[in-house]
Amino acid sequence: MNIKCLSLLSMTTLTVNIVNDKDLPLMEEILKRFGLNYQINTDYNFSESEIKNLLETKQDFLEGKTTVKNWEEIEQDLNRAFG
Repeated sequence: MNIKCLSLLSMTTLTVNIVNDKDLPLMEEILKRFGLNYQINTDYNFSESEIKNLLETKQDFLEGKTTVKNWEEIEQDLNRAFG
């Protein structure tokens, strides 16, 4: 009987949305230098509800119904929520 022992390591997933395609080679090089495994997904399709929500949010912003928070405010909210 052969017994294979697998060591399960903690794994964290990092998702990065690259807006400018010319930044992709630089990001790939950084990941390679750190010895990280990565996967590039360029085929993401937004659902109809995601597109609708984005367009509604954009329209609310343009009409002055919502405001944008600066990064410090967002960070404080996250720290309060997740400590």
